[in-house]
Amino acid sequence: MTTIDSSSKKDDRSHLLVEKDQNKQTVALPPKKVMASKLAAAAAAAAAAAAAASSLQKQSTQNQAQATITSSLAVTTTSTTSNTTKTTSSYTSTSSNMSSKTGPSGQLAESTVTKRRLSNSVVDNTREKKVARDKTLQSKPGKSITHSDRVVQAEISQYRPYFTEPDSDNPNGAAPTHKEKNLRVVLEYPGSIEPENFLLLKPVVKNATGKYDEEEEDQDEYNPITDLMRTAEFIYDCYLTPEEQKLLGNQSHGIMRNLTKYRNRRNGAGFAQAIKEFNKVMRQLKADGVLAKNAKDMCHPNYDLACHILFQVYSRTVARQADALNNYQAFSNNVYGEINPILVKDFITKTGVNSRSVFMDLGCGIGNVVLQVAAQTGCEAYGIEIMETPCKFAKRQLKEYAARMKAWRLPTGKIHFRHGDFLDVAANDLYSTLKRSDVLLVNNYAFDAATNQALAQLFLDLKEGTKIISLKSFVPKHHKINQRTLNMPESILRVEEFEYYSEAVSWTNNGGQYYIGTVDRSRLAPYFEEMYGR
Repeated sequence: MTTIDSSSKKDDRSHLLVEKDQNKQTVALPPKKVMASKLAAAAAAAAAAAAAASSLQKQSTQNQAQATITSSLAVTTTSTTSNTTKTTSSYTSTSSNMSSKTGPSGQLAESTVTKRRLSNSVVDNTREKKVARDKTLQSKPGKSITHSDRVVQAEISQYRPYFTEPDSDNPNGAAPTHKEKNLRVVLEYPGSIEPENFLLLKPVVKNATGKYDEEEEDQDEYNPITDLMRTAEFIYDCYLTPEEQKLLGNQSHGIMRNLTKYRNRRNGAGFAQAIKEFNKVMRQLKADGVLAKNAKDMCHPNYDLACHILFQVYSRTVARQADALNNYQAFSNNVYGEINPILVKDFITKTGVNSRSVFMDLGCGIGNVVLQVAAQTGCEAYGIEIMETPCKFAKRQLKEYAARMKAWRLPTGKIHFRHGDFLDVAANDLYSTLKRSDVLLVNNYAFDAATNQALAQLFLDLKEGTKIISLKSFVPKHHKINQRTLNMPESILRVEEFEYYSEAVSWTNNGGQYYIGTVDRSRLAPYFEEMYGR
């Protein structure tokens, strides 16, 4: 009674609280009515509990009687029949949990057989589930690329139809429909990833009044038609042997000719048909294993293909938010600037980075250099960036890069990005990586003297032969090794100066110099021998 009464109090109080909240005033029943209501609720609850207990007791009695009858029937059947009776008794004992280790030997044997049968069925079910799970995992798509049509749809106001001309091969052909003007196609890649969706419109420029021109194409914005054409050309040039290229023709005849012809004539129907034929050949070559073999033989993309893949990555991840990269303090160590691909190519050649190398970019920005070096060489590559926005873009690019390289059936290399201060590599779990690095890149063009000096102190922990690429030399021109400078980081670096030309960096169109310092402690040996007489 106490429990029921307490529950009733809680129910009653909650009812009043609700009414108070709804009406903003207290609404209470007269005391006598409240007590009568509580007593009635208690009586009803007690009656319900008694009825439930009675029902449970009856059910228990019935179950016991049924078990007794079943047991009696099992014993009788066992005494009058043979093997069939034993099996029935065994199943009966198992189902009613009445089997015992001390039971008849026949019952134990049959019970064991039954258990073995059940065990086998469980194993079979487990195997079936595992196979089904494996099939499900295999059927799930891997990392998906960001499709071209999403880039266009995001900025649809600045795009206009490109395929606006009727079929010139059919003089009686009608003008293209709205659907044909807003042409959508898919393109097969060498990898097993899904085809990419393209919405083939052209970007247009704004005129003096702020409105978009219907005809003048914007050369600085993403053009899906150019992207598709270049992708098809790279597949043709890099993934097919001369014999296999015959399936697609060339610029004089066949599918490749039709792609160029119908693109130039702005004929949407002809262009779409050429893409379908291209995809059909691609699917057949993939099914025959030709593209997989050729990609394996290629191993890593050449410079031009790597640049195209990285262009695809950048256009789908960073391009639309690129203005956010300009939010930095002028003339500070955080001034943002990118080294362009043509100069990165030179870095790779001069330092000899390969698939066994460890490359590290201190101040990696949005990660372009790290991705290019990893793509072209397959090396282990690291980037660390102190500014949050560029580092966020770098990680976004890495995700798209991994999916793109899979689409192109190419290895990615091992790539890692960290958000943090490169002067505190220990806090960013990169100290051990720094010590085993083969090539370091430091774009220190805008760094002050204090930052450059602090960076130079890190070089004391580098292994012999490590190469350091920089836009400013860490060793003054008139630096000399003597007893006073023996322990300075500048003394272990052997520096070479190289020249870069216009458009090699993002902050100027002019040329300039870059430096490669090589850790070479052997230069100090004569001085130590002189000091210690060895």
